[in-house]
Amino acid sequence: MRVFQKKKKIFSLRWERNNSYFMNGSKILFKVKILINIFFLVLLFIGVESSSFNLNFPVITLSTPLLILINFVFFIFWLLRFKWPAILFIIYLIIGFDSWKMFYQFKSNAIITSKGLDVMSFNVRSFNRLGWIENKNIPNLIASFIKTISPDVICFQEFANNSSPKFKDYPFKVFKPYTLNGQIGSCIISKYPLLNSKTISFEKSSNGGMQSDLIWKRDTLRLYNLHFESLKFDGNNNILSKSNFKKFISKIRQVFDVQKKQIFQFRDLLKSNKYPVIICTDLNNNVFSKNYDYLAEGHLDAFIEKGSGFGATYKFPFLPMRIDFILTSKRIKVVDFKVHNINLSDHKPILASLKWP
Repeated sequence: MRVFQKKKKIFSLRWERNNSYFMNGSKILFKVKILINIFFLVLLFIGVESSSFNLNFPVITLSTPLLILINFVFFIFWLLRFKWPAILFIIYLIIGFDSWKMFYQFKSNAIITSKGLDVMSFNVRSFNRLGWIENKNIPNLIASFIKTISPDVICFQEFANNSSPKFKDYPFKVFKPYTLNGQIGSCIISKYPLLNSKTISFEKSSNGGMQSDLIWKRDTLRLYNLHFESLKFDGNNNILSKSNFKKFISKIRQVFDVQKKQIFQFRDLLKSNKYPVIICTDLNNNVFSKNYDYLAEGHLDAFIEKGSGFGATYKFPFLPMRIDFILTSKRIKVVDFKVHNINLSDHKPILASLKWP
């Protein structure tokens, strides 16, 4: 009997010791998870808010959609376990509410009673001339889509002039190649007259843009159609390797610097403009970047005014990427905004309905 009690006591002591180790290990693991969560929250704060403090972290701002996803997963993880760290994400949402409006917009229930000028921006990726999409009828499908939606004006980026379908409903067309004598460039087609069209060239770049004056209701509106420097990643490269990751980081910084120079070149051009402005652009950067701030300064973002959802415009797995924009002078009223979810390019067409005056 004594032997049995002795063994029972030994077993009880061992169980308590093991349970203590387990409890201490769980506490340590819990703290580690919180620290990791806080780390990603700090990165998200930097990505979203850095431009507000005049700071520039290009790699982090480009990664903002991924950081949002990671933090949301942490939030769900804590919430399902009824743990207090779930409130960390909620607190951040409340603090950064104004910034979040650039990323997501709740759908408005307002009824649109009047039709404005419908302006579309669409990077058509050269009408699939190199066969990125298996369907070989992309040019005609784009023409059919345009005919169905019937915008008043369309600003195309990466427009392949020799692969373009006919847009019979649009009597006015201006094409400006990105490079001298090139076949790829910017194009504007319109139901209304286009005057004084000019090329906007970026130094040492295969990207560029154009400007044109649109005559609408006896008024003149200045259209800018811009395609800023691209990242041009090679999908075959493994960026997780040390050498490729360094190249990846270096390339992002270089491209963002080039974009900044191009945007300031465009801002200098804007200084001589006297008309209300509509800017259609593939910025190749997101709304949390400093380059977006440089471009959007003094203008309205049509998505922020009347968009809904994430407003993703670029085809990217799992993450909403909004890199295409329609910006306007503050005197122009945005009546409606929509992203068309079609698979005819790596970009989605965006449409804004505008009123002037």
